[in-house]
This record gives sequence, C-alpha cells and structure tokens, in this order.
Amino acid sequence: MRLSRVILFLLICTFIAQSAIYYFILPDMVAAHFNGAGKPDSWWPKAWFFVFDAAILLILVSEFTLVPRWIEKMPGSMMNLPNKKYWLAPERRADTFMVFRQYFEWFAVLLLALFIVVNQLVFRANMRHEDLNAAGIWAVIAIFLVSVIIWLAKLINHFRTVN
Repeated sequence: MRLSRVILFLLICTFIAQSAIYYFILPDMVAAHFNGAGKPDSWWPKAWFFVFDAAILLILVSEFTLVPRWIEKMPGSMMNLPNKKYWLAPERRADTFMVFRQYFEWFAVLLLALFIVVNQLVFRANMRHEDLNAAGIWAVIAIFLVSVIIWLAKLINHFRTVN
C-alpha cells in the first residue's frame, strides 16, 4: 500500500478519534467560526458542528480520491497537461493517472492534516472559553500554503519533464 494511503487512513482515524473525544467534553453550544483576530462570531449547537465536520471530511476524502478517477475517464482533448501527447500516449496513460492519484492523495493528506490541526485549535478555544489562537491559526495556514506550493511545483515539474 502506498505511503500516502497509509497516512490518509491514519489521519481519518485521528479525525474520527478527535471528534469522538471532543464531542463528549465540549459545551452544548460551540464557537464554530472566528474572525481574523480570533474572536468567535458564530455559535452552533455542538451536534450541528460535528455533522458539518463529518460532511467536510467525507467530501474532502471523496473529492481527492475520486476526482483523479473521473479525470482518467475524460478524453485527452479536455485535459490541460504539459506534454499531453507524451503523457497520454496509450503506453503511458495508466502510469500517468497513477501519478495523478498519488498526487491527489498527498493533497488530501495536506488538507486533512490542516483540518485536524484547525479543529484542535477550535476545540481548545471552546474548552477554555477563549479566543482562537490567531497566531497559531495563521502559522498553520502559512505552513499549509507553503506545502501546497511545493506540492504544485512537484506536480507541474513531473509533467513538464519528458523522459
């Protein structure tokens, strides 16, 4: 099994465990949204918050594991890919889409890790009845954005190169 799938599975388990633990210890109403300074500006019933969280998890994991399979079924004329004729040639097409699936799985790993860390910061703020750690959230977002830039550069570089 690919490392990206193992890590994705572990992160899904972490998300579920995190939700299960905090569901029972959070107050009935939780701060579900915070402004740029970390001040809560929207409160939700705890159950709604966790349903929303679960829906986001399902959409996120489904999107980044299923989209590459849908792209694979598209005709090459609908794809924007460097060196498209080379990468979509019949002898390389299967390998090309395996690469897409791997990169999309890694993107799902990045997003789910971000989601788990942000949830932890939100849960902590709710447990302590304080503002969201604005410096912490901005640092996490910055790390995520740098990771996405690296991911994107590697993806583009992979397909820019013709072996």
